[in-house]
Amino acid sequence: MTSLAERAHAAAVFIRHHTATSTHGPHRGEEHARTAVRLAATLGIGLDHITISPDWLRRRTTPGEPVLATATCPDTGEQYVFLTRYPVYDDEAFELLGPCPQCTAPVPLATVRHLDDLGAHLTRPPLTPEDIPHTSTLPDTFTHDEGHTGTCPYGTSL
Repeated sequence: MTSLAERAHAAAVFIRHHTATSTHGPHRGEEHARTAVRLAATLGIGLDHITISPDWLRRRTTPGEPVLATATCPDTGEQYVFLTRYPVYDDEAFELLGPCPQCTAPVPLATVRHLDDLGAHLTRPPLTPEDIPHTSTLPDTFTHDEGHTGTCPYGTSL
């Protein structure tokens, strides 16, 4: 196990490196790197188990473009995809993406600020379409998320 100082140094090096080498430019590169560091710390896993990409579906032209972060469990290989809508804010919660119970498209199913939030979500049974109107466990962003299919009643309408 590495010391706190070594982990902090590794995080700083990771952020500097990705800021300088990102194909998305230095500002987006820094946002992506900080998102990876923050998610790795939240989940208690190494940076080598986090991959980051722009969220082309929820894209904006304002600062803090949404970022997708995929965390791979080092023990099982399971992958969890998280969305951060405004990565410029370090205190913003992650949204765990999963299949919509209605349309099966990847949409926010849980708000994750701490590892226990993820644990609470994973211990609940999967939602069914009938559960959606009666649950308080879905994030506010579930309704009208751009990830829903065009025919889903919870998708955005033009």
